[in-house]
Amino acid sequence: MAALRYAGLDDTDSEDELPPGWEERTTKDGWVYYANHTEEKTQWEHPKTGKRKRVAGDLPYGWEQETDENGQVFFVDHINKRTTYLDPRLAFTVDDNPTKPTTRQRYDGSTTAMEILQGRDFTGKVVVVTGANSGIGFETAKSFALHGAHVILACRNMARASEAVSRILEEWQQGAATTVYCAAAPELEGLGGMYFNNCCRCMPSPEAQSEETARTLWALSERLIQERLGSQSG
Repeated sequence: MAALRYAGLDDTDSEDELPPGWEERTTKDGWVYYANHTEEKTQWEHPKTGKRKRVAGDLPYGWEQETDENGQVFFVDHINKRTTYLDPRLAFTVDDNPTKPTTRQRYDGSTTAMEILQGRDFTGKVVVVTGANSGIGFETAKSFALHGAHVILACRNMARASEAVSRILEEWQQGAATTVYCAAAPELEGLGGMYFNNCCRCMPSPEAQSEETARTLWALSERLIQERLGSQSG
């Protein structure tokens, strides 16, 4: 390409080489665009690669950028006493294709309610679930209950509601799993001061992080222990 020859490099058959009838130009701000003389149109994307580019860095020593009477940018090489409409920096352009954020869906049709709530603590929250004795309602009620929420099952049939409660309570046997995990897991050996729910570390509630509440509970614990020890000695 002409820009490569201006930079002292040989022309190549690289993918950046323009098709016949195309010309590479730059704006005043250094953005590269492409002129299609056959169809008399311009575009920002390279006709072969689809990439957008911009020139990098300052003009070489001895070069100056000017604008002609038609508003088109041209370049003056004072050392060699010549002018050109080709930006000498075109041989060293950089891609300007900003990475688009991936909108990967976190959950899909195969995700269970328990997976969505993993690591969440709903202690102190009240959840009312209608139609909670079967189907989606039951799974919703069970999932919130097993994550610490106080769940109210709103059902028309009391017998079915009671049966649903029994089924949920049967699953509370897994409640000790977190305690056993924290006590026996090799990866937690020597660690402390963390909160776990359903065998997953999660953030405690704001109230649980209150230093004032912690001091109050500590004082209360000391008092109860002293009272208990005192009653036993008496």
